[in-house]
Amino acid sequence: MFANTGLGVLPKLRQNLQLLSAPPDEDGEPRWQIFDPTNNKFYYLSLTALSLFRKWSSASNKLDLLSKLESENNYVSQNELDTFIQFLKINHLLEIKSKEDIAGFKEVLSQQKKHVLLWLLHNYLFIKLPLFRPDLLLTRLYPITKSLFSLKLHQPIFLLGLIGIFMVMRQWEVFTHTFQNMLNTSSILYYIIALVLVKSAHELGHALVAKRYGCRVSSMGVAFLLMTPILYTDTTDAWRLRSRFQRLSIVTAGVRVEIYIACLATFLWGIVPDGSLRNMLFFVATTSWISSLLINISPFMRFDGYYALSDFLGMENLQPRSFLVGKWFLRERLFGFGFSPPEPLNRKKCRLMVIYAWCTWVYRLFLFIGIAALVYYFTFKLLGIILFVVEIAFFVILPITKEMTVWFKLRNEMSLNRTSLVSILLFVLTVALLVIPWKSQVSVPAVITFERYITLYSSDNAEVISWDIRSSIQVEKDQILIHLRSAEIEKDIDITQTNLEQLNKKWQRSGVNAKELSSSLIIQTELARETSRLQGLVKKQKRLLIKAPFNGVIGQDASLTNGDFVNNKMPLATLYDGQSLIVKAYIRAQLISQIEIQKRASFVGNDGKPLVNELVIERVIPTAITNLNYLGLSSSYGGEIVTELLDEKEIPNEALYEVHLKVLGDAHLTRQQLGQVSLSIEPESFILSGLQHIYGVFIKESIF
Repeated sequence: MFANTGLGVLPKLRQNLQLLSAPPDEDGEPRWQIFDPTNNKFYYLSLTALSLFRKWSSASNKLDLLSKLESENNYVSQNELDTFIQFLKINHLLEIKSKEDIAGFKEVLSQQKKHVLLWLLHNYLFIKLPLFRPDLLLTRLYPITKSLFSLKLHQPIFLLGLIGIFMVMRQWEVFTHTFQNMLNTSSILYYIIALVLVKSAHELGHALVAKRYGCRVSSMGVAFLLMTPILYTDTTDAWRLRSRFQRLSIVTAGVRVEIYIACLATFLWGIVPDGSLRNMLFFVATTSWISSLLINISPFMRFDGYYALSDFLGMENLQPRSFLVGKWFLRERLFGFGFSPPEPLNRKKCRLMVIYAWCTWVYRLFLFIGIAALVYYFTFKLLGIILFVVEIAFFVILPITKEMTVWFKLRNEMSLNRTSLVSILLFVLTVALLVIPWKSQVSVPAVITFERYITLYSSDNAEVISWDIRSSIQVEKDQILIHLRSAEIEKDIDITQTNLEQLNKKWQRSGVNAKELSSSLIIQTELARETSRLQGLVKKQKRLLIKAPFNGVIGQDASLTNGDFVNNKMPLATLYDGQSLIVKAYIRAQLISQIEIQKRASFVGNDGKPLVNELVIERVIPTAITNLNYLGLSSSYGGEIVTELLDEKEIPNEALYEVHLKVLGDAHLTRQQLGQVSLSIEPESFILSGLQHIYGVFIKESIF
């Protein structure tokens, strides 16, 4: 890139570079750094690099520079000098004067420049746009606000926050109902306003604390996280501070401001009467709590939580360093190369960095898959498919592919050792587990029920006159089982009969008196209404005489006696036909072709007790069920089948087919029982089953 560096002549350093004293490293050794104000970046220097930098301007060429260092008993090799010059080139810390230098610089820029579409593919998750440079304004504002730092407000604010949380818990239903009632356009607008205000205070907290410690705030602006705008403050200058606790104070200032706001807003919400002010406090409180606790505090993304953890541990560049150590540890545990770690580490620090790296990878894996699902479902289908593929390809598949490419390049370093043999064995076992079709049993949700089964209820609040049943007795169709009496119905019948008698007398007199004759039409209408009411009451009274609707056996009964009272929601007894016992299991479409009629099966109840009797598959209903009749199997009631409530029916989220099984022998069951049926199927591998499931999802989602 620079033509004059190969002739022994030292290239000139840029004049605006600053040499600053840096905070000590993790082992307490002193350090220095170069500050590049153009790019607002800091570069840490080793002792060798510091020696070269200090003597650079006084030396005429490379040989002169090395001689001056040697005269001070500071021996630097030619290779170390060339490496330092290369570092200066890469980070553009050298002056550009000749045409060759300019041409080389333009070539580097052209290589780094990406097409706008490729740039969007790489950066649509997080884009930063600086809006203004606030340093001068903050310098003028700081004398006015510095008195806030001397006030010990955090303890009383936290106390108010605890009181506020206690008041919210006492009014929890009101608090949650406020949220449910705010899901409209105007409320969403209020939330956006509250979010902007809270986030502005968050960023101002970062900026003012940075200015308190004499740091420059180079820019403030807006960043787009998954195309969602969020504010940001550039406090890179904080790295020049020697105290890591001062840096930690700057990093956590935003979260502390949000928590202060959340505490005050929560307390005020608890004491302010209902109205627009209380609703606004609700917006501010919920926005602050959610933003500070769920987003900023995470140490696995480059938000405040990450930088706070890095400062607390005193480890700069925690994430990239941990990733290198995590990859090294993974390779050593898989292949046993015997390579040295990327940097000198003690066992405790190595373990910490590996755990952090692996936790971050797992967190990001689920995060990126979740984001991919969100962009798929919350955009129109074509754009959703494109963004889903981009998300999975660039942020899930590509990193894995890169790491496996490194393994391939290191194949010549691999050897058969204890570690690699264990890895090979585990790999073979995993492949065998996925590929070999050993899966010949499948458990599916099922219910043991009766084709004829009924629970008996009273039609009204009533008194028991006769209770002629007990558990396990055989009854016949139309046999009287329970005789109930309702004093309220009998009273209504008496009143209605009295009204009918009076109306009949009026009707008989209407033919004698001309005046009463004119109202005969009204009397006829009242007679018809009262007659209809009497018929309805008599029907209700007859329903209190409970009869068996079919031949069967009493399963369970409430064991009541004469004189007891019941209501219409109280189950009195169950009646079932023992000859109609059946087991119904529910399977996905992929299993239909694997089910064999007359194959044996077994049933295990939800209580963990297996059914002693064997089952045999009788038939598979060829059409998918439209709704789930047995609510205990639905996810809405704790079951395994995922359903959605639609028109008061539980509708399965995927196509399910009903399998009917016959119970062999006498099962002596008296009630329905939920559980699982273990079905014998044609052997199938996990990978084939997974591919079939993916294919089914693809077919389902390919419909535009």
